[in-house]
Amino acid sequence: MQRHTLKTRLTVTMLAISLLGLWSLSYFSTQVLRQDMEHMLGLQQLSAVTLVATSLDAAINEQGSSLSHLAHSLAPSMLERPERLRQLLEGLDKGLQFDAGLQVHDLQGHLLVSAAASRGGSVPPPYVLPAELNPARVTVHASSRLSGLLPLSVPMLDQHGQRYATLTGFTNLRNSNFLSRLLTAGYGGSGSYMVVEPDQRLVIASSNPAYVLGNIPPVGQSALVDRFVGGYQGSGVTRNSSRTEVLASAHRSELASWYVAAALPTSDAFAPVATMQRHLLLATIVFALLLGGLTWWTLRRQLAPLMDAIHKLTQMRVSVAPLQALSVQRDDEIGRLFVAFNGLLAALNQREVALQQSERKLADILDHADSFVYLKDREGRYLYANRRVRTLFQRTMQQLAGRRDEEFFSSASVAILRQHEQAVWQYGATLRVEEPTVDRRNGRAAIYQSVKLPLRDQSGEIYAMCGISIDITERKQTEEALRIAAIAFEAQAGIAVLDTNLRILRVNQAFADITGYLPAEVSGQPINILRSQRQPEGYYEEMWRTTRKHGVFRDDAWLRRRNGEDFYARGTTSAVYSVRGEVTHYVCHLIDVTESHQRETLRLQQEAAHRDVLVREVHHRIKNNLQGITGILRQFTYKHPQLEEPISHAISQVKGMSVVHGLRGRAADGAVHLCELCAEIADQVSALWQTVIRFDLPPLWQPAGVADDEAVPIALILNELILNAAKHGGRDHGGVDIRLRRTAIAQQIEITISNQGLLPAQSAATPDPYSGLQLVQALMPRAGASLNMRQQEQLVLTTLLLAPPALQITTRETPCTT
Repeated sequence: MQRHTLKTRLTVTMLAISLLGLWSLSYFSTQVLRQDMEHMLGLQQLSAVTLVATSLDAAINEQGSSLSHLAHSLAPSMLERPERLRQLLEGLDKGLQFDAGLQVHDLQGHLLVSAAASRGGSVPPPYVLPAELNPARVTVHASSRLSGLLPLSVPMLDQHGQRYATLTGFTNLRNSNFLSRLLTAGYGGSGSYMVVEPDQRLVIASSNPAYVLGNIPPVGQSALVDRFVGGYQGSGVTRNSSRTEVLASAHRSELASWYVAAALPTSDAFAPVATMQRHLLLATIVFALLLGGLTWWTLRRQLAPLMDAIHKLTQMRVSVAPLQALSVQRDDEIGRLFVAFNGLLAALNQREVALQQSERKLADILDHADSFVYLKDREGRYLYANRRVRTLFQRTMQQLAGRRDEEFFSSASVAILRQHEQAVWQYGATLRVEEPTVDRRNGRAAIYQSVKLPLRDQSGEIYAMCGISIDITERKQTEEALRIAAIAFEAQAGIAVLDTNLRILRVNQAFADITGYLPAEVSGQPINILRSQRQPEGYYEEMWRTTRKHGVFRDDAWLRRRNGEDFYARGTTSAVYSVRGEVTHYVCHLIDVTESHQRETLRLQQEAAHRDVLVREVHHRIKNNLQGITGILRQFTYKHPQLEEPISHAISQVKGMSVVHGLRGRAADGAVHLCELCAEIADQVSALWQTVIRFDLPPLWQPAGVADDEAVPIALILNELILNAAKHGGRDHGGVDIRLRRTAIAQQIEITISNQGLLPAQSAATPDPYSGLQLVQALMPRAGASLNMRQQEQLVLTTLLLAPPALQITTRETPCTT
């Protein structure tokens, strides 16, 4: 047997549990048996003590009767002769059993006569009779002044039954007496009886002479004895004065204030219990040995498959063959253990396969990573390198393993690399550094951002150094270019970089100087904070649409400074595109050209003023010349009256053209307003044809300027339409109505001319192509104009619709000068 084996531990455990259980059961049963025996023996002992106490009362009564008979035989007159009375008492029969003598006391308790038990014997010492002596009965008591003597007193009565004296007999407790003869038999083999005087805790008599006149345990030493002294009658276990455990019982005497007690050592009282405990102990040992042997044999039989499995596993551990599953022969705990082991073995195989796959995946990931990943030992030899490193060095992993950096880099580069790697080996910390290198094979200089960290085993020892490097050569060059660009960024022109939401990301100092906004103030703000109200509505939206569409927008525009002042800026807005062609940022350049713009504006204003004067003069002269032509035509009419109508028509057309030049010469901006043009032509036609023409125009009217190139054609069109209405229906039918209104269509004006008459069923061809509807159709603008004529009851309605580009609509409402 080996102490560490499962069989040994289970066997020992079973033995320990069995012994503990049996011994616990034995202890419990013996305790119960002891309690039962204590109860039964206590009852038996109490019965015996009760019997002895009854016998004691009978013996005391018998002694008292003898002493009372003697007291009756004495006459009261004998007290007058004390000597004679003493002799008489000394000569009495010794059958009275008062071997310590007799005494007579008077009523006051004074000693009158003291007589020895026999002639020549010793006289008892003087005894003071207690004051509480009861004259009607026998009194038994003990006195510490009469050590070893037991007094028994009876009253001496005269012939009238009156006590005249007291007779007391003394018994020597050390000699054989009626008490010792009563307790001669003893109790049990080693037990004893005793009569105890409780007040003085004194043993009056005992079946064991050694206890006579001895003292019971003092107060507090034995709770059971204290209870006996207090009057308890019963049984219990306690220790006597010699500290021996005893079973004791007590019962009170009815005639004396004593109690009779019996004590039996518990070793004798519970001897059967001890015997049974020895037998149980022996039986427990025998049973435990049998149980241990049977447990050992059962465990060896049941664990045999497990031992075989251990042997097979040991062989598989030292063998190179693949692990085999254990055979399961039975469906118990061991069989389930084998099943679980086989499942674990299958899971381990799967994990090993997964680990191999994971290692291959990791190798693939590292081979496809953009970083240079490698492992080195303490001597700087390569242990592993990914594909990027192998490509850089133009070596396979087998060729690179064990090589050093000295074969690939210059000596200065190797010194820097070794310094960084030694710091990792020495301090065990992760190092992040930039490493400039020069390839000794082609002289190429490169800068690498490297992270070098220690790899530790389970014990915490560093077994390799892992390096991860990134070629940042191009980034360094880009940073250099960016530094140059940053210097260029701080140019005289204001520059602002915006995100796609048109929020300012960064501005230069020139931008802050021009706009008054500090760079920190505008960061994150929309570019709209620079908008000026002087720019036309929609200008900025159109600017950004053009920038998104074409990538750039160049124009001069009004912007607003931080203090609310407007300034004129020459700007360029460019879109920045990503590699996928998406807009990522906008860059705005602006230069403050307010002063030059103001100078140029002043120059243009001056030039416009000179031009306006010249234009007005030219239009005035043209108007005067046209009026001169009109006068010549009128004179020609006077000479040729038959030509009055065509000549009047021509005069009307000439006057329509002169109206245009008259309006241009009169207007400050040189524009011809449609409402004024209609009113002037209507007045001329009304005067020429003597026809009432009513002109309807709203009180507040937004003047619509006629396009410069369409002013004369539209004037001729209006002249023909109004003249036609006046000729065919106006003069004889109440005149002509002209009405100007805006339509529901934006920036469109409707001119309605109505007169009494009927439209012809079919238009007749006009012999003169330069008058009538043919002239109107020929002069109609190609865009922004339409004409419609319709019959409405007795009225002919002619509707002319004009819109941009034939018109130029303004936004302010002002009365039309007609």
